[in-house]
Order: sequence, then C-alpha cells, then structure tokens
Amino acid sequence: MATKFEDHSLEDALNRSLRNASHLRAKDAATVAAARALARKIDAWNVIVEWALEDMEELDLRRPAVPQNDNVSLASFLKYMDALGLVPEVEAVKPAARAGKTAKTAAKPKSELDAWRSAKHA
Repeated sequence: MATKFEDHSLEDALNRSLRNASHLRAKDAATVAAARALARKIDAWNVIVEWALEDMEELDLRRPAVPQNDNVSLASFLKYMDALGLVPEVEAVKPAARAGKTAKTAAKPKSELDAWRSAKHA
C-alpha cells in the first residue's frame, strides 16, 4: 500500500518524518531543532513570496517586490535531513535498466582520467 503524501507545510512534513524515525536519540536534539527552525523559515518565506506575487498582479508590476527563489535554504534543509538519516537511500540500478544501454554508450572508451581513477581505487 502506498503512503499518502498530503500537501503540508515543510515543518509539518518534517514533524511527520521525525515521528516515524525510531533511530533518532537525544544526541540529535540540536540538529532536529535546527531543521525545525529552518523549516519554519522556509514556510514563512513561501508565504511572503505568495503575497509578493499577489501584489505584483494587483499592482500590475513587472517583478515581485521580493525575490522568488532562495537557492540556499532547501539545500541546507536537505543536509539536515541527511544528517538525521531521514533521506531515503537511492535504489540500486536494476540489471534490466543497465542492459538497456545503447551500443554507442556501452562501447564508449574510458577517458584517461577515468582509467586513472579506476586504477587508483583498485
């Protein structure tokens, strides 16, 4: 049965993840607090951007009064999630997917750098 993911605030989604994370201990308290603070900041910023976009339409402005994007907060939030062990691991590529490579891709020779890296880690 698939898990139902409703459209919640980031803070609510974080709290749901934390409730289901049985591996977290008291030593993780500061990281949890930092993740919650950042989630609240991101949620508040999203509201401010919505207001600015509404103002832009109502006042017939060319640009919103605040920047629409924040290139740092979500990346930082994901780092907190990773530190807390709340980011799912990437599934291994299934053999059938690898077999689907084209002959051109499969026959591609290694670059000198790739050959050096392979030799170094062998």
